[in-house]
Amino acid sequence: MKRHTAEFLLFVITILWAGTFAVIKTEITDVRPSMFVLLRFATASVIALAIWWRAVASLDTRTVKRGMILGFLYGVGFLLQTMGLTMTTASTSAFITGTMVVFVPIVHRFVDGARVKLDHIASIALVLLGLGLFTAPEAQGINPGDVLTLLSAICWAVYLTYIDVWTSELRDDVQKQNGLVVLQFLANVVLAAIGVRYDAASGVAMSVSFDRDLLIALGYCAVLASVIPTFVQTRYQQYTHPVRAGVIFAVEPLAAAVIAWFLIDETFTMRQII
Repeated sequence: MKRHTAEFLLFVITILWAGTFAVIKTEITDVRPSMFVLLRFATASVIALAIWWRAVASLDTRTVKRGMILGFLYGVGFLLQTMGLTMTTASTSAFITGTMVVFVPIVHRFVDGARVKLDHIASIALVLLGLGLFTAPEAQGINPGDVLTLLSAICWAVYLTYIDVWTSELRDDVQKQNGLVVLQFLANVVLAAIGVRYDAASGVAMSVSFDRDLLIALGYCAVLASVIPTFVQTRYQQYTHPVRAGVIFAVEPLAAAVIAWFLIDETFTMRQII
């Protein structure tokens, strides 16, 4: 029963994640990607600390180290994806992010010694075929935004594998699991702050106008797409296999494409629909 409950919850957070592509796409025209990520995870950190501050106080050195590593992988993935969204469409970004499922079995093989099964290999081939059909690189060339998004997918494949391995060791320690959630957000804040500082040093304008749309986007991304999903993933992904989790997360591009079509009027060619 725990496995079925865990997989249902992972499906729910996948739909929540899918909504971020359209939301972020509409906002990063007015705010730098690094600043948006900083604001998103600063908000998530404040909320998480308010809920789980006792868990942070009880963490040991080993768990802190692991939390920072997870946060680094998580944060680099978000920064790359957000930067990529400035150069590609929301739906294309979502589909490329979905290739994370391609890399999970490979990463899992190196990290945990798991065998790459024949159906995993077949799935990888199908996903790569779908990616090629959707992005049509031979027609429009390699988009830098697509490359950045692909790198973010690799980061999340590594993250997905390590969060499975490390949280399985903490299955009976809820406090440390909650502490890992907070640490991941704090690591993201640090990474995003470095990005903001770099942009500012490069002479990029970093002004932010906190209008209603930005506040709604931050609220959605910080609470519905960060605090809740990270808590669910840290607590429940351990009850299923990371490859199964990756397959569930592969629903995200489809949901994101539908949401982008509905909210921001993105259109698709017949080839992309197929």
